[in-house]
Amino acid sequence: MDSRKSDVVIGAVILAFCAFAAWRTTYVHSAPTGTVAGSAFVPWLAIALIAALALILIVRALMHMKLGGADEPVSLPGRATFARMGLFAALMVAYAAAFMAIGYIPSTLVAFVAGLVLFGERRPLVLILLPCIATTAVYYAFTTVLNVWLP
Repeated sequence: MDSRKSDVVIGAVILAFCAFAAWRTTYVHSAPTGTVAGSAFVPWLAIALIAALALILIVRALMHMKLGGADEPVSLPGRATFARMGLFAALMVAYAAAFMAIGYIPSTLVAFVAGLVLFGERRPLVLILLPCIATTAVYYAFTTVLNVWLP
């Protein structure tokens, strides 16, 4: 299968996942919390963004198919990449477990740096500044703009 056809298939699978996630999100009950965003705000935001990106992927692939021409076949990543993906999944599970126990800021900083190192980032400035800026921006957005408590 060439990459254009696989992009259409992947986009369709992602859209199906978004439909499933949207259906399940309708079961999230919003309790009056005094916040700008209810408990379903972040899931709906994620669903909308992922669905939009899936549609862009599909449209881009269909446009390239219409132009014609040869396209390279899709090949699976190597064993090392699969291992890094597995380690990253384990890192995300550990992050989820540590989030409430340790708190948002320390757990996010450690997980962010570990993820960057896992995928080959070695520049000290990036390893220090990017996690600090991103973690602070997300914390500020949730606690100040959305008025949502983070541990």
